[in-house]
Amino acid sequence: MDLLFAAVAAVKETVPAVVSRRRTAGVLTWALLHQIESEVLAEVAASGTHSPRMLGMLRAPAVLGYPKDDRPVSFDGHEFVPPALGAIVDAWRRVN
Repeated sequence: MDLLFAAVAAVKETVPAVVSRRRTAGVLTWALLHQIESEVLAEVAASGTHSPRMLGMLRAPAVLGYPKDDRPVSFDGHEFVPPALGAIVDAWRRVN
């Protein structure tokens, strides 16, 4: 479980810089959220510290059917928010 917590911490540490680069977008859309998620996980993966399997556990699974369009992000009606998406939304709100 320590490996999972370490991976979550690495994602949370990386998110603010990535979000700040994207803030000019104005509204956080589903498409942008998924782009940021991919960028964050790629940066964390590049460190070589965390396994792809562990980072995959932090990503939004396709089976949950999160939208990938240009509607604003809302987790209303979703029972689960993956750690990477939750960290991105939290950082987006703090910058706003």
